[in-house]
Amino acid sequence: MAAGRRLKFQGSSLQVSTGTGSAKTITDIDNSDPAVVTSTAHGLPLGTVGRIAAVVGMTEVNGNLYVVDNPETNDFELAGVDSTGYTPYTSGGTFSPLTFTDFCELTGVDQQDGSTDEIDVTTICSTAKEFETGLSDSGTLTLNYNFAPNVPVQAAIRAAKVAGDEIAVRITFPNNGGTIVMLGTVQQSSFSGAVSGVWTGSTTMKLTGEIFVLA
Repeated sequence: MAAGRRLKFQGSSLQVSTGTGSAKTITDIDNSDPAVVTSTAHGLPLGTVGRIAAVVGMTEVNGNLYVVDNPETNDFELAGVDSTGYTPYTSGGTFSPLTFTDFCELTGVDQQDGSTDEIDVTTICSTAKEFETGLSDSGTLTLNYNFAPNVPVQAAIRAAKVAGDEIAVRITFPNNGGTIVMLGTVQQSSFSGAVSGVWTGSTTMKLTGEIFVLA
């Protein structure tokens, strides 16, 4: 019998951002949807996460983290970014890619979606309650793992919580199942242990913005 597609947890890869690599020079950003960044021979693969800085003109993009989509030799898209209403690009800018580390202590993942706002638009002429859909909440991501506080990923999670910084999580599924990239801040981390067991830990992130599902 034919069956729907299945993706095993084993064979998947979950990586967490732990540092920053060499900056790529930006020479143009289009006012388009999605925004297209020109960067000669950038070498950035699909799903790269990086921070833009020092752009003149289109200053709306400075200081934020972005996800690379549809990379070509000399340009790439900023996933989910509509720059049609931004100030036109003038000059300068860098894209500094985050470096990722495999989370090999990981034992489980749980993503819980948030709700979408419901805006009441009922008026005097309405015959029943009327609503418009508002903004969507991407919810939370919980990571469960064997606790080892000095490994790079767990140290990066702890540092991000203290600093209040965004971190990135990238999941790559087996058998060409695609890639998911999520950005968020660390809400809480905990660990526990008991006799005849190992130390275990858990971290919950509040996701910021869209969950990017890439080919």
